[in-house]
Amino acid sequence: MKQGTPECQEVVHLASDPDFDLRTLLPAPTNTIEDAGPYFTMGLCYASDPETGESDVTIHRLCVQGKDELSMWLTPGRHIDAFRQKAEAMGKPLPISISIGVDPAVEMAICFEPPTTPLGYDELGIAGALRGRAVEMAKCLTINERAIAHAEVVIEGELLPDVRVREDQNSDTGKSMPEFPGYTGDAKPALPVIKVKAVTHRKNPILRTTMGPGEEHVNMAGIPTEASILEMVERAMPGRLQNVFAHTSGGGKLLAVMQFKKTAPVDEGRQRQAAILAFAAFPELKHVILVDEDVDIFDTDDVLWAMQTRYQGDIDTLFIPGVRCHPLDPSQTPEFSSRLIAEGTSCKTIFDCTVPFKLKPEFERCKFKEVDVKRFLPDFEP
Repeated sequence: MKQGTPECQEVVHLASDPDFDLRTLLPAPTNTIEDAGPYFTMGLCYASDPETGESDVTIHRLCVQGKDELSMWLTPGRHIDAFRQKAEAMGKPLPISISIGVDPAVEMAICFEPPTTPLGYDELGIAGALRGRAVEMAKCLTINERAIAHAEVVIEGELLPDVRVREDQNSDTGKSMPEFPGYTGDAKPALPVIKVKAVTHRKNPILRTTMGPGEEHVNMAGIPTEASILEMVERAMPGRLQNVFAHTSGGGKLLAVMQFKKTAPVDEGRQRQAAILAFAAFPELKHVILVDEDVDIFDTDDVLWAMQTRYQGDIDTLFIPGVRCHPLDPSQTPEFSSRLIAEGTSCKTIFDCTVPFKLKPEFERCKFKEVDVKRFLPDFEP
């Protein structure tokens, strides 16, 4: 290895080598019998706007389609898809690097989304703040782009203009892979293609992967969701929103529990405004449960207790129908309900489980005595 060589480029495999084959070079997993193929699920995709040069990094599902081809599903609204569309309109490929195996601060930071991080905002700046130093980047060897220098593995390639592939062309299962809601996603009929130019990696690399239906996804997706909601509501009504939990049952995306503190009669109703702001802060959010400051939002039993004792369904439920939500929610189809006029629309719902301010004295929780353990266990040391 040459002096000054980035860690991610200690070993280089060029796609021009006749023996190059992604399917044998990297152990991308196939997790179910329905999977469309092997998937890279923790690839940090980095690309730049072909007009402005602004860069973005996000995670997308990448299915191995051949020895040097990957299909890429870009969820609508993602910044890299906007870059791809610009390049395609110009008839040019979009250079893209895929960094696999980085530190948790980077993985967490890149899950921030608009409006917290608008188009052109490079989330690696957040990662740098979290880790206390900038994220070191390396110039790619075969494309005009950068990659994360400390990654275990980097795939270099180009998103080809006007080329599409059926995601399950090698399996014909009609399915893609397990997604965060707990179901296997449908295979997409026409996805953009990345033509791989090279794979570089550390010596003895570790390939990082994850599965959607798991708490690891919640930690990566949920913490940025919580931060975005807290930041937006705090600007609008300082000091009222105490905390937010992007609940594990919603994969860190679909359900938020919001702890709101009412301090005066004029605060009545502001908790619902805070919930509406949460939907604006994170458009993929589907449900919000509002609770008071005496409820532990991280204890599901406590949250459901508030729902049973501080909530009336016909009074405290607010519906916002016909709004776009996350595309992986399988319940948002006209087949599920004829009231859903278009696939991908949902009824966003607020469950207001807070006590009316004027009744707060009547809803005080039981105040148990402190137990002096030493009375019963003299040798006990806390």
